[in-house]
Amino acid sequence: MQKILIYLLILSSSVAFAALFAVLFLNGTDMQCVRQTDQTYTCTLQTLLFDTIPTFKREVDQIVDVTTVSDGCSDGCSYRTELIRADGSYTPLTEIYTDASPVERQTTELRGLFRSGKPSFDYHKSPLWWVAYLIGGLFLMEVFILTLVMGGNVFKNYLANRDRAL
Repeated sequence: MQKILIYLLILSSSVAFAALFAVLFLNGTDMQCVRQTDQTYTCTLQTLLFDTIPTFKREVDQIVDVTTVSDGCSDGCSYRTELIRADGSYTPLTEIYTDASPVERQTTELRGLFRSGKPSFDYHKSPLWWVAYLIGGLFLMEVFILTLVMGGNVFKNYLANRDRAL
């Protein structure tokens, strides 16, 4: 019985770990921007959990352009798109760093929108859906390995003891 409790405790911690990663990495972003009289943009950014549930909302003003920023490449390079404000400061579109290719595409698309001179525009950034496959695959692998390591005789012994008790 004690081994089953340990097994269930490990599985529940794995579920919590997977949920934490999902909350951190499976967020989309909606962005609505309006051109101001000083030729900068003010944008409202809405974070969407699982690309549907509104969570955090913030407003960034005085945006003049966008750029791609790296994380410093201390353990491999990761990138994200950051908004450039009129005072020269940078504000990240999202907090997540990822591979160069999707970030460059995103930066190029946003740069075109900011430089177009439109009075307003909307932009949507989808979540990194590959993270969901990674989380699910790792969880299934852990369940399988954990069951092989702990499960063989544990469930057999539990069922035998339960049948004896009846």
